[in-house]
Amino acid sequence: MPSGANRRTVVLAVVAALLVAATIYDYTIGGQASPESDEIPLPAARSASETGRLASILREAEELRYYIAHATQVRGRYTAIATPYAEAVASFATVYQPGENPSAIARARLTQLLPAGVGIGDLLIAEAPISDQGVQTLMASITLQGADSAAFNRAILALGDAASGLVWKELYISADADKHTLKASGQLAMLMVEQVE
Repeated sequence: MPSGANRRTVVLAVVAALLVAATIYDYTIGGQASPESDEIPLPAARSASETGRLASILREAEELRYYIAHATQVRGRYTAIATPYAEAVASFATVYQPGENPSAIARARLTQLLPAGVGIGDLLIAEAPISDQGVQTLMASITLQGADSAAFNRAILALGDAASGLVWKELYISADADKHTLKASGQLAMLMVEQVE
């Protein structure tokens, strides 16, 4: 019988021999390709989020390739519609920049449209959701007050000018003969348009 030290040596030699045999089998008959092989191992499976990101990047790259290939046509169509678009929205008092709050811009524009001598008494703006085209219709409940009839008339017409994106839905005008003042109240529809240029 071998001694304790010899027994350990024999066990380690058998384990080493098995490991050598497994390695040779792995590189020759089974397992993955050998290091000298020209075969490229398949990458590990991608997660769903990685696959989605990759698909999104590939779509964007394809779109960019399309726009680059058709740059002349895109430029021509842009030139054809840019001037009419600019002329159409130039008179709008209700145009706002991307990232701006349409209600805040509407409030500021109403104040800017009023001539001297006419002031806003009450103003309540009801918000509506913005459409995917960047257009939003706001309804403003507004009260105007003034003592100058000519300025008051200009204010009513300025706030009801459809070419500037404003339309009176309801309008009530009254006069106080004792105080020599005019008062108007009503509902004003405001077509808020997001500036795209």
